[in-house]
Amino acid sequence: MAFQQDELWSVKSGAAVLAVCLVRTLQKDDPHFEDRFLENLDRAYQHYRDNHGKWTRADGTPRDPQNVLEMLSWTRELLTGWNMISGQGDPFLK
Repeated sequence: MAFQQDELWSVKSGAAVLAVCLVRTLQKDDPHFEDRFLENLDRAYQHYRDNHGKWTRADGTPRDPQNVLEMLSWTRELLTGWNMISGQGDPFLK
């Protein structure tokens, strides 16, 4: 089970880092890109948080949106440097 958790952590972390790399790259040509991305990120977070009952498996059982919410939260933290526990830190790749 620990191996699966490590793989899941790697996938979520990798996806968050990849998103930040894309934002940082696109921000060079469009200084407002990050702001728009963060707005969309917040909307996506709220959507998954508030509509979690809509996400079901093939057998009809509900899916837990926790991993999606964590990945979106980690992406925001990497971009802004803000963490609810430790407060403001340095943004990743800024």
